[in-house]
Amino acid sequence: MNKKFLAIGITAAVAVTMAGVMAGCAPDGASVTQITAAFTRPSTSGTYGAFNELVENSEGVTLDDLVNADDPADRVDFNACVQTSNETGTVITDVYNTPNALGYISLGAVAANSDKIKAVKVNGVEATVANIEAGTYALSRPFNFVYKTETGLGDLAQNFIDFIESADGQELVNHDYIGVADPVKDYTPYAGSEKTLTLTGSTSVQPLLNEYIIPAFLELNPGITIECSGTGSGQGETDTAGGLNDLGMISRDLGSDYAATLTAYTIALDGIAVIVNKDVRLSNVTFDQLFDLYMEGTPIACDVA
Repeated sequence: MNKKFLAIGITAAVAVTMAGVMAGCAPDGASVTQITAAFTRPSTSGTYGAFNELVENSEGVTLDDLVNADDPADRVDFNACVQTSNETGTVITDVYNTPNALGYISLGAVAANSDKIKAVKVNGVEATVANIEAGTYALSRPFNFVYKTETGLGDLAQNFIDFIESADGQELVNHDYIGVADPVKDYTPYAGSEKTLTLTGSTSVQPLLNEYIIPAFLELNPGITIECSGTGSGQGETDTAGGLNDLGMISRDLGSDYAATLTAYTIALDGIAVIVNKDVRLSNVTFDQLFDLYMEGTPIACDVA
């Protein structure tokens, strides 16, 4: 047999075998009895950073404490059962196709994908806007813009933020997220000379802007072009520091490496939802269970039917 085709055949067989291992024997998820695998995001993702900083075991040790320990000898990588999904949409697809796995995404992306996945309670609390506002849901984080402190905001970027802070802008934010501005400002459409606004960064912040904010802003400001690309929170900070955008998007607090050079501005609050295939009988996970699954591969038992 031709070695090239033999290699392709082996690769395909391994891929099918791994898919079978991850997906288990219940394609619809209904007969899954344990969650035995997990999906995470790349280390440049703000959702990844927030999840790792927030999930802690009963001794107060967070995932981040182990994954990013100062002493390399103390660092512990995720267990082999954890796989990386590059963006929000990929997590949804991967969890849907892998009924014995869970993952995490922005709360704002759950409702639009309820035909594939569902959010489970965390520590007994539902992932809802009301619970985030009340401070009872533990997995929540800010959506921030970042800009260079030294140069400040450009006129068009400031006008874009003014729109988000207006009553109309806050109504759009509150569709799926939690507004943080007091919507008392009257908004005046942009009248300056800048015509293009460039935003790069978090793929979690991007849907809020692309689905709600940007279309409404452009309707009021014909002739303006907004380029909004999802590259991850870390890249959003790097681009901003390098002068490659007008606003960076990050779905977590500003990283310590940029605290002296960048300014963060919070435009909304969001929850991180822990998701499973819509048919899986799992209704709640604890921080201890999440910690043990990600670090040790400890299975999580599903609810009794």
